[in-house]
Amino acid sequence: MDRSFWRVIANDENALPQGEWVAELTPELLGWLGSTDPELRDEFAYRILAAWIERGQYGGDQLRTMAKQMTANLEAGLGEQDTDSVYLRTYSVLILMEIVAFDNANPFLDQADLDGFLEAALGYLLRERDLRSWVPGPGWANAVGHAADLFMMLARSPHLGATELQRILDAIADRLLTPAPAVFVHHEDERLAYATLNVLRRNLVDRTWLVAWLDRFTAAPGQESWRSAYASEAESAARANVTAFLRSLYFQLILTESPPPDAQRTSDAVLVTIRRADIGFYDLA
Repeated sequence: MDRSFWRVIANDENALPQGEWVAELTPELLGWLGSTDPELRDEFAYRILAAWIERGQYGGDQLRTMAKQMTANLEAGLGEQDTDSVYLRTYSVLILMEIVAFDNANPFLDQADLDGFLEAALGYLLRERDLRSWVPGPGWANAVGHAADLFMMLARSPHLGATELQRILDAIADRLLTPAPAVFVHHEDERLAYATLNVLRRNLVDRTWLVAWLDRFTAAPGQESWRSAYASEAESAARANVTAFLRSLYFQLILTESPPPDAQRTSDAVLVTIRRADIGFYDLA
């Protein structure tokens, strides 16, 4: 098929094939998830697959098979930095997110399926070393942002209880607190905060646990504060990422149209954390 065919499919929902056409075309689309060509990867592969999943073009067994392939893709080249293998991993994360979103609206997965997705997502976020977001030429890699979107959908799943939601929050904290090669500047803070907000909306995480989780952000790991972070570029980046995340979470809590239960108390706790993480600027006259 030439690109003009795929452009019609991507841009006209009335042109979406059905039935056998979908099964026949899907392998080619899945193969493009790792392409360095942004049109093949973003506009064709992800956009069309997401539309077909949302519209129920796949049966449960087909989606399970697809999800198994996506979770395997998360291991492909994992640990590499600044290589093209990142695209297959990050766009496989997005397809997993679409499958979970479909299940949230049209349940077909079981507990074992969701447990597997969660384990894969947790391992991926903490082990991914290529944290580039926008890459000139190939376009979006965006590992952290895509992982945040998957966690957001997982947080909405009724299959996940308090323990699983706490593991999501701990993974977010681990990622932010780990010395980073760069400051996140493409809304990763907002997307991680939104994933957190969706955890809080479930109202399953114990408040004592939540306060202890927030306390993790008040200092660099193993330190009493963030004041010495300047000595390391990677720790300075982690401090910037933590600060941006806490501010994003605070404003999402107070501005969202769908606040979680006890949002005021939670936003107050986040504000206390922001103050404690400060390195002296809030004390200036």
